[in-house]
Amino acid sequence: MFLLTWWAALIAIGVVLFLLLYVVYKKPEVNWGSSVQAGSYNMALSYSVGLNEVEEHIKNYRPQCLVLTGPPNFRPALVDFVGTFTRNLSLMICGHVLIGPRKQRMPELRAIANGHTKWLNKRKIKAFYSDVIAEDLRSGVQVLMQAVGLGRMKPNILVVGFKANWQSAHPATVEDYIGILHDAFDFNYGVCVMRMREGLNISEVMQAHINPVFDPAEDGKEASASRARPSVSGTLDPEALVREEQASTIFQSEQGKKTIDIYWLFDDGGLTLLIPYLLGRKKRWSKCRIRVFVGGQINRMDEERKAIISLLSKFRLGFQEVHILPDINQKPRAEHTKRFEDMIAPFRLNDGFKDEATVAEMRRDCPWKISDEEMNKNRVKSLRQVRLNEILLDYSRDAALVVITLPIGRKGKCPSSLYMAWLETLSQDLRPPVILIRGNQENVLTFYCQ
Repeated sequence: MFLLTWWAALIAIGVVLFLLLYVVYKKPEVNWGSSVQAGSYNMALSYSVGLNEVEEHIKNYRPQCLVLTGPPNFRPALVDFVGTFTRNLSLMICGHVLIGPRKQRMPELRAIANGHTKWLNKRKIKAFYSDVIAEDLRSGVQVLMQAVGLGRMKPNILVVGFKANWQSAHPATVEDYIGILHDAFDFNYGVCVMRMREGLNISEVMQAHINPVFDPAEDGKEASASRARPSVSGTLDPEALVREEQASTIFQSEQGKKTIDIYWLFDDGGLTLLIPYLLGRKKRWSKCRIRVFVGGQINRMDEERKAIISLLSKFRLGFQEVHILPDINQKPRAEHTKRFEDMIAPFRLNDGFKDEATVAEMRRDCPWKISDEEMNKNRVKSLRQVRLNEILLDYSRDAALVVITLPIGRKGKCPSSLYMAWLETLSQDLRPPVILIRGNQENVLTFYCQ
């Protein structure tokens, strides 16, 4: 064109640029997709199918998380924490169970999904949102654990918040909560339970903003996990979810030169070590020192410390600060033991002087309550949680994050109220966030041999 008529070529190029800038500026709504979107879809589909040909191996392991957030804007701290170590690395799905009849909840299901996805995008969290309708929470979570994901991109870790109101909640809800943890292990998931002193659920604050007479009776202590509370509540209107003020959490700020303390109490395949390692690689956590605490004997502290450092070096995690806890099996202080006993007193059957028929009927009617036999069988483990809390308060009071191996209560042998008392006692009075992690015994760290 320039060779034939240069001025006509300039005019044509100018008109094309004008039209292009006009379309970019006005962004008109069209009812067809772009070729870029079609190409992205085809590429994602092709790669997802191709992953099916990749054999599962420890070297390919990635922590892919199903996070029970409910509406994600109700638990921003939980979203931010998981989003930190999964960002640009692995899969994160925010799961929401809507409880009730399907016909009644279906309009809500259709209305909120797009709004929650936009909320995640606005918060710059790379995650998916998935919701289901179920008659109760446990069955809904079972559906999520079996159905969410695609091919190799399926969750392998269930992340939940700690049920802070377990002492005042209906016993059936506590049974469901513990049942969900057992179901996760049955479905070969790892489990991560997060507790913050301020609580995780900010829905009470959001509801109270819309309705000043709202009675926060559902979640007890869980008032807010944020330092800046949102001014507009979550609602069925997707646009309102996007417009609302974003709640800020401690996981959005620089952690400074604090510590990430790992209490590696049991071998669960290495998940308790892997997640803090991934956190430490992120910019906001990069200045934190990672300390590993393990149990040991006082007369072999040096040997055990060298052995653990050698083991960690073969995992290539770069953890050099190892502390041996020789007093981990000591008896806890009497006042702390009494506090634990007072906590579980309302949940005791006190069946020591009753006949067997009466005891059997009581246990059938109240399976969450603790019999004298169950209390005696689990006494050592109960006192261990009390002692661990004392150690945590001594060593990790000022840490940025505390990561502990999650204790396990045997299904059918440990009542739900006793197990919740263990978790409550273990993380009691700690200022930093506490993460209780238990792998599914699948190895997640490669062992390097020279």
